[in-house]
Amino acid sequence: MEVSVIIPTKDRLASLQRILPSMLAQDEVKEIVVVVDGSTDGTLEYLDELSRTSDVVRYLDNEKNRGLPFSRNRGIDAARFEYIFMAEDDLEMSDNFLGTLADHMASTGADVICGRNIFRPETESAAASISRTDKLTGPYVNMKTIEIETGMDIGVDQESPIIASPMLAKAALFREVRYSNIYEVNFWREETDFQLSARKRGNKLVSCPHAICFNFVFSNDRGGVHASDGLRREKWVIKNNWRFVNKHAAFIKDNFDIGNKRVYIVKFSVVRIVNYILKPPVIRVLSKVKRRVLRKRAV
Repeated sequence: MEVSVIIPTKDRLASLQRILPSMLAQDEVKEIVVVVDGSTDGTLEYLDELSRTSDVVRYLDNEKNRGLPFSRNRGIDAARFEYIFMAEDDLEMSDNFLGTLADHMASTGADVICGRNIFRPETESAAASISRTDKLTGPYVNMKTIEIETGMDIGVDQESPIIASPMLAKAALFREVRYSNIYEVNFWREETDFQLSARKRGNKLVSCPHAICFNFVFSNDRGGVHASDGLRREKWVIKNNWRFVNKHAAFIKDNFDIGNKRVYIVKFSVVRIVNYILKPPVIRVLSKVKRRVLRKRAV
């Protein structure tokens, strides 16, 4: 299998430098197309130098910030090989990641396949992150919220209603389905939108737990979609989710269990605001109080 890897990026130079070696080590990778989406942190200069010495890495410059769907589609159009792996600028591949996906794509008849996608704090080792996520339980896909526990070890290959966002498929499929430009700011749901659009065409989505990749979680990350945070981020998560639910309303009604879409979006909004806006400062305050109490007891 010959694969073009597509990586959209914006202002995440250090992350990009960290993950590229894992992709270059994959035998199936024949090119890496980095789409620079308005970076001002030295990414262009780094890629310009790297592309002069590498036959694999090349880059496209959007010149200004055009967003993830535009950047993904531009990379898709520029890809030269039969298969595309849609990557991220913080995604590290394990050894033989793409080779394993290719084998399991063939054995399962998958049209689109993903690996086990673990979100890994930057200071955590690969072994520790696997051990931690091995303990995850519950459903792999929550049919009531249309969300997925991407790091869970599901044991065997499974056809799935949605999959993790780093995906392998034929370039022709990517060019036919494409990423929708209706999502904005943090572009939440753009990958799930792609997957439901593929399923509407009759394509088979498969999750493969035998190939592992890691999305690094960096502290104080303000690059890419992380440029918006706090209340602004949650506002656009909710708005984009509403656009997604409306676009695929009939398909979601037939294939998921969200109930009334207006009730669903209200519940979703409340949970997001509580978990990501209200809880974090309370937890920080309680942690400070606990540390003070422990210090006093130590004295």
